Amino acid sequence: MKIRINILGSMRLQVMVLAGMLCLASCKKDDYRTDGGLAQTNTSLSTYDYLAANSLHYFDTLLLVVDHLGLKDSVNKAGTFFAPTDYAIRRLMNVNNIATLDDLYTKINSKFITQYLFAQASLTLDNAATSVKTYDSWAGTTAGISKIALSYPVASTTLTYYVLQYVKINGVLDGSTGAPANDETDAILRCQTTGIKTASGTNLNVLANNAPLNLIGNVVPTELELSYDVNVPQSNTDYTSAPVQVESAKVAGFLGVDAATISDMIASGNAAWKYYAVEPDGSLNSGYTANAPGFWFDATGKVTGWGDNAYLFAEYVPATYVLNVGQYPGHAKVGDKYVLKQAIAYSKPDGKVLTVIITIHVTMV
Repeated sequence: MKIRINILGSMRLQVMVLAGMLCLASCKKDDYRTDGGLAQTNTSLSTYDYLAANSLHYFDTLLLVVDHLGLKDSVNKAGTFFAPTDYAIRRLMNVNNIATLDDLYTKINSKFITQYLFAQASLTLDNAATSVKTYDSWAGTTAGISKIALSYPVASTTLTYYVLQYVKINGVLDGSTGAPANDETDAILRCQTTGIKTASGTNLNVLANNAPLNLIGNVVPTELELSYDVNVPQSNTDYTSAPVQVESAKVAGFLGVDAATISDMIASGNAAWKYYAVEPDGSLNSGYTANAPGFWFDATGKVTGWGDNAYLFAEYVPATYVLNVGQYPGHAKVGDKYVLKQAIAYSKPDGKVLTVIITIHVTMV
């Protein structure tokens, strides 16, 4: 297994330097020639620790940003991470007249990093096509992945090699049918190294030093609202129910934490994560009255206990992001409509609280 090191433009003269700088350890089956040469690619370190161990400190600033945003676990659990170098971050700061990291922190949120995190571990140079294929990032954005053929003369011949590209889609993908005439051109971020396989299971691709990063997250929302409709069978004798599939990708993208970690944190009762019922007056109620995490509700959508006042229950399954919504036998009638609200709240390390509000519109059938 070998890793692919692709050095672009003026960097071609620095092949041996970069090969040593990146201390690479993981990747391809085929022997090939690029101006970066061959390197072993499996590492016994987690993604975070591998970046931290870089002998030339290529990623120190990146990890400061990751720590500030509370994304260490996400970086380690991602299937693929397109990692910006400190040079790319400094370039972004220079372009935007940002002098310090504290200034940068006021202009970004978790999506600054999670736009480069993907669930798929297959986003490698070997698997990429020359045509762009789109994937959903953990930021809830859609990015394109492709490879491009480049060449340069070597003696009396020409060497052709491929470079992996991350395509930041601005509006619609360039070249799409029906794209508006004023659609902003997509940004192309090429990789200088691809295919590092870390011990935490991540496929690590390193973006070029001149990659045009963006200040995603200038406006930082603190709430995400999701709304669903569900039909619950009415019965006078049975506790009937129907499932509601909550969109885990949207939840993870907004909170900046991978979906599996969110499930684990809620299920384990981690103090930073809370599952609430939202009362009709907007207050949050964490006192479960049904199978945890879950609640019984009266006809007005207010939390109640099982019994004469109970009309509906909503019980959340963290592992699958399914809300099971059901009825108390004989209390509701066919055609009745109800509104239930629940919420996932995450208290971030910086003190901010992000909340996903889930509204369920129930119709008895």
